[in-house]
Amino acid sequence: MARALLHVIAWLSAAGAGTVSVVVEDYEASAAPRRGGEGVQPESRLSLSKAEAFRGKQCAELRYVFRQASGLQYLEVVTPHVLPTTARGLAVAVRGDGSGEFVRVRLVDAKGEWHQFDLGAVDFKGWKVLATRLDASHGTWGGDANKAMEPPVTFHSVLLDSLVKPAEGVVAFDAVTVEAEGRPEDFMEASFEPSEPHGYFWGRRRGPSGTLVVSCGAPESVRSTVAVRVLNHREEPVGEPQKVAVRIEPGEPYRRRLRLPIERYGVHFIEIAAGATTRRQSLCWLPEPAPTWPESPFGVCTHFGQHKHTLPDTLGLIAKMGATWIRDEISWGAVERKKGHYTFEPYYDAYMQAAGRLGIRPLIIFDYGNGLYDNGDAPRSPEAVAAFVRYCQELMRRYAAVCRDWEVWNEPNIFFWKPKPNVQDYAALMKAVYPATKAVNPAATIVGISTAGTDLKFIEGVLKLGGGKAMDAISVHPYRYPRSPEASDFLGEMGRLKALLDKYEVGHLKVWLTEFGYPTQLDPRGVSQARSASYLVRTCLHALTLPYVERLFIYDFQDDGLDPKYNEHNFGVIRFDNTPKAAYAAHNTMVRMIGRKRFVRALDAGKDVICYEFSGDEGRVIAAWPRAETATFSLDVTARRLALTDLMGNESTLRTASGRLTLPLTEDPVFLTDYGNAVGQPARINASAAASPS
Repeated sequence: MARALLHVIAWLSAAGAGTVSVVVEDYEASAAPRRGGEGVQPESRLSLSKAEAFRGKQCAELRYVFRQASGLQYLEVVTPHVLPTTARGLAVAVRGDGSGEFVRVRLVDAKGEWHQFDLGAVDFKGWKVLATRLDASHGTWGGDANKAMEPPVTFHSVLLDSLVKPAEGVVAFDAVTVEAEGRPEDFMEASFEPSEPHGYFWGRRRGPSGTLVVSCGAPESVRSTVAVRVLNHREEPVGEPQKVAVRIEPGEPYRRRLRLPIERYGVHFIEIAAGATTRRQSLCWLPEPAPTWPESPFGVCTHFGQHKHTLPDTLGLIAKMGATWIRDEISWGAVERKKGHYTFEPYYDAYMQAAGRLGIRPLIIFDYGNGLYDNGDAPRSPEAVAAFVRYCQELMRRYAAVCRDWEVWNEPNIFFWKPKPNVQDYAALMKAVYPATKAVNPAATIVGISTAGTDLKFIEGVLKLGGGKAMDAISVHPYRYPRSPEASDFLGEMGRLKALLDKYEVGHLKVWLTEFGYPTQLDPRGVSQARSASYLVRTCLHALTLPYVERLFIYDFQDDGLDPKYNEHNFGVIRFDNTPKAAYAAHNTMVRMIGRKRFVRALDAGKDVICYEFSGDEGRVIAAWPRAETATFSLDVTARRLALTDLMGNESTLRTASGRLTLPLTEDPVFLTDYGNAVGQPARINASAAASPS
């Protein structure tokens, strides 16, 4: 069967001098590839199979289910690889089932533009090699939209598209091969294989470890040198770079245990240069998981309702970072597919039950239109409103054992409310939903408004119509990236919201921040991973000083894709491949240090220094950082020695001079403990104090 592949590569290359055929993905790894797609049915499964591989020991086997439904339905086998800059053709071995479905491949270039290539219909059974040249995409979108593949180009996935539906079947993929010009050693690919899943290490005595893996898809032996260096969360070098001499035999990756010069907690990057490519991976080492508890304010947004994430791995990582809450959805259109009939996919039950077992509390959104009513727009007619209310009640009854917190719609002040935002219609829906849901569970918390931004005009419109009486809490999404919470007047914005609630006599409503985040995309509105971590924690600490703010949901837990320039693909505190970003370690540290403590006071600790003290049964802690990028902290304390914990979780001992502690601050918050008593003047917390440029 491999002979067929060689024939195809010969056809692609036209026997050019210096041409090398390189297998970029052979599906021989121990972990299954990531399943992606759109309109994914929960019965669809992706696994590695040792039955009838095309070459090697195993292949990627896809059991697909496509329903007779509107909208896109396709499945992806995601295994990203950077392609040689001279790549001219690509081939994939496909084990067909004669279904007539269609195979494509997706690549993404350096500017974030996606390029799709058609390989052909699965109108055959058994193995067949499908191929394409790479000189002209069959479809492009996103990025700079210039239709040119700008290197480095990453092979993203093989895609099975639903040309025929409904349909069920099994196909398999193997030997993703490119044809390129160059020497065999130019096409080496190296990675760091951590000894713990996805690179998360826990415990004070066990540091990060793993294996250097170097492969080359060329059909001959290759000798070369691989360079390895380690960076901290600020992308500063740690220790000396390592150079490793390697010899790679055909079909046998080179493997070597690496000694990493990592002696401090936090997120680190392992950067490996091999051949013409450099790859950066991340790992995270923390002393211990952060606590969760039922009334914790800390949460994250997830996309289980969109069939993203993996169970139970994702929920386990969420709990260890110290997030008690997840905000997700089980949409109306997915539940009521026939009028009056309610279907709950097994995947929904699985993620809700898994959350309950781990002590994670879901906040579930009642959301979006249903094509059975009002042309799929937001419910407005009496029939549609009544149907939406019944959907809410069915959802509450189904998950009564694990969920008692519900949010009515997501961002109705923008395009999520179709055909266009309408204050009157949203207020009317709230008034219909509230009594009906409280009848199902009087103890339920019904959260309303959920605006994109803190849209005071929209909020006031709902309050004027009495909508404030039809909710137990109000939610807003106070995005402000790339500006810091201080420069963007976060505290002032929250104060104006509270004043508006008081004006309409609903000041008792708690405020839930159900989305806020700092994405790390590579454009002027993105920030570095280190700054994202800092700003997220600073936002949380500011919010904890406000007695009317009750819940904090970071958007979101996981990057939604691989486009480096698209904000929606870069909001996560972990990456698309489940590896950590700096914000993961920062959140863990914050929750471990603050825990159940309550805000006590703000202290004057120097010019342009923000200093908050929290206290509880476990003691007291001071959190401090500068309003700008640097400042000098100065505060009188009664202890001679105290402990400082940095944002990555590293603890050090400080000494005071004549009862005064003085230390330089960077933009990362630090946490001080064991200081006895702080003897300082109180500082005011107000909008002007928080709005200095940063």
